[in-house]
Amino acid sequence: MANASPEGLRRFWFPTATGFGFGVTARTRDEAEAMARQAAAKLRRAFEPLRVVEDVDVRTLDQGHVVPNIGAVNFPGVWFPRLNV
Repeated sequence: MANASPEGLRRFWFPTATGFGFGVTARTRDEAEAMARQAAAKLRRAFEPLRVVEDVDVRTLDQGHVVPNIGAVNFPGVWFPRLNV
């Protein structure tokens, strides 16, 4: 699975201390973080990422919960939790 698209989109993973984290496809890290913060607020969750994984290969994420529940990773938006479909 490629990590970047021809449109300049990149996949970002923001692991958090509680829950699994947030997965976002965006053009920049700042844009991705803003989308993740909005998603966290919508879900009434704190957004306190431990770090950011840029150009994440989704195959490396939790196979038991995250991967089976992701949204579309090739389009802009929050794909975990699945909010972009």
